[in-house]
Amino acid sequence: MTAIYPYLTFENAKEAMAYYEQDFSAQITYHEALTKEQAESLGLPVDQLDQTTMRGEFMIAGQKIICADATMGNPQTSTLISILLDFEEEEDKARDLFNRLAKSDNQRVTVPFGDWVLNNVMGQIVDKYGITWLISANKQG
Repeated sequence: MTAIYPYLTFENAKEAMAYYEQDFSAQITYHEALTKEQAESLGLPVDQLDQTTMRGEFMIAGQKIICADATMGNPQTSTLISILLDFEEEEDKARDLFNRLAKSDNQRVTVPFGDWVLNNVMGQIVDKYGITWLISANKQG
């Protein structure tokens, strides 16, 4: 079986995972710090390895997202890639997540949650890292 997962790069992925845990109710499922040898080979400091991320994984609404620290410079956000989080038949869960995110100053609503495409409801936010999230579900009722 082949799978596709979003793979996000951050200046500090451990900090980013904590943000998604707080604001998106993510569950952190894995964290591996850089080893001393990996940090040295990349020319990075080795004094706080426990704050680094070679590979991290977290779940949002049951979907796995993989992340890591940007080890080759500062990552740049792109408006060319968005993450669609489709709740399918669970419109209430989609609406609840969107409304919770919309209330926070850590995100910016770019499309209000509502009727958009053929029997679907959707809203769009941009998170504090510049990542665009489309939150969607089939319209109920």
